[in-house]
Amino acid sequence: MSVPIETRPRFVWAMGLSNAAYGYAYAGVLVTMPQVMAAHGVAEPVIANYTALSGAASLATFALAPLLDTMISRRAWALVLGVLVAALTTALLAVSPTGVLVGPLMMADALALVMLTTALGGWLGAALPKDMDDTIGTWFTMGNAGGFGLGALSQYWLITTLPAPWGPLAVGVIALAPLALQPLIPSPDAGLKAVRESFGDLGRDVAVLVRQPLVLRLVVMFALPCAAFTLTNAFGGLGPDFHVSAGVVDLANGFGATVTGLAAALLARWFLRFVHGPLLYLGIGVVGALFTVTVIALPHTAPVYLVAVIGENMAQSFAQVSQNAVIFGSIRRGSPLAASQFGLLNTAALLPYSYMLALDGYGYHLVGNVAGSFWMDAGVSLAACLILLIPVRHWMRSGKLTAPADDPVGEAVPA
Repeated sequence: MSVPIETRPRFVWAMGLSNAAYGYAYAGVLVTMPQVMAAHGVAEPVIANYTALSGAASLATFALAPLLDTMISRRAWALVLGVLVAALTTALLAVSPTGVLVGPLMMADALALVMLTTALGGWLGAALPKDMDDTIGTWFTMGNAGGFGLGALSQYWLITTLPAPWGPLAVGVIALAPLALQPLIPSPDAGLKAVRESFGDLGRDVAVLVRQPLVLRLVVMFALPCAAFTLTNAFGGLGPDFHVSAGVVDLANGFGATVTGLAAALLARWFLRFVHGPLLYLGIGVVGALFTVTVIALPHTAPVYLVAVIGENMAQSFAQVSQNAVIFGSIRRGSPLAASQFGLLNTAALLPYSYMLALDGYGYHLVGNVAGSFWMDAGVSLAACLILLIPVRHWMRSGKLTAPADDPVGEAVPA
């Protein structure tokens, strides 16, 4: 049964942890299936291409996100997508890792996953009081990080230990578990116009949305690589550069990155009491870039590798908490286009993860070692932060980075 929006929501932490379904299942796309493919002799360039294609497919979210604001309720969308994600992840891990279905399933799963987190994010942004934006932003990030860490640590073991098809089925069942938290999320005001309106009306409203100055400002802020910290996605392949064993690499990027990321998310929540989300976002971008430069000067040893992995993951967690707080703060309570707005801003935030990985790789190629990647990552991020610092401070003083008091577009959809 839906919780009335007038009631002060409880268990906000549990609502945010519903995003663990996204993190857990995405580990199947980014970690587990690549591990399985490598174990079956699939070449690394092929694995990298499949992973890149899945990331590109997820960028189609904004084109599809407006569907989440119409047709059926937000609650129904989140449930349907959660079940779809569990089914696709199960299928992905059950097919032959050398077969032709791997690529299409990775792409479909990645797209469904980002649609799921968009549905949840839009729902939470529209349903919760605006003074809870920082709190839900923190727990939303922790749900993602915790779920991803659990998936990275457990899925490969499950599918290689349990007899087929029980391993993939076990992964799918675990992916369904966070859906049990969705009934805790309140319902936005139940207006039926958005459910019944034509796609022409919806397209008109979305066109108005993407031209809103608030949305455009945040798109610019997130599309620039201020605080992506994409080195966290490359550390798994940098072990030889630091003379680190495969076991240490797995431990650092699995258990170590998960625990430090969760702790950093809670610390970021504390910082948000004193620093506004946009400034914390840029601030951690600057601090993280300086940290990356510092690592370059240190000897490439196992302890330094551990410090680098922990530091970069902490910085990324800080950035994601502040980023989510900003996105939630930009969505008006009861907005009928909450998922469309969340989808656009989330897609903008995903862009740096695509091109910064390529730039980091180019830096490695230029210098011939890992220092090139670190210099490229730090330099580009620091430049982006400095470019945005003055405009962001001006927008904040003018109140131009938070949701307006009134939303001129449409009515609310039911949850």
